[in-house]
Amino acid sequence: MKLSRFRIYRAAIGGGLGLAVAIAIGTDTPVIALAAVVVAIVLAIIVERRNKEIVRDERMMQISWKAAHAAFISVLILAAVAALGAALFRNQLPENIVFLGSIMGYFVCAAIILHLCFYAYFSRKL
Repeated sequence: MKLSRFRIYRAAIGGGLGLAVAIAIGTDTPVIALAAVVVAIVLAIIVERRNKEIVRDERMMQISWKAAHAAFISVLILAAVAALGAALFRNQLPENIVFLGSIMGYFVCAAIILHLCFYAYFSRKL
């Protein structure tokens, strides 16, 4: 399979999945969304196995890792600032917003601990 056809199939799978999830949300039937996700995963695996050309190389992987790391750090910083803001202004905010800010703060701490654990594991592995 040519790389251009692979990309078209992958885009069609993504578009079909988005359409099916939109229909599931509109009709309030989560079974459709679940079935669509399972079908999309199976189709993606089939299309990936039939592809014979190189889709990713080392440069693309490195760019992807850097982008994922930057996105992770950005989300952590924004969530930490929002949690701090909820904690600082807890007297002026509604109780549910303060609770959400507290939960977000705990998730930020858990994400940082998880990141440190994975970093320690991979630093020993590599």
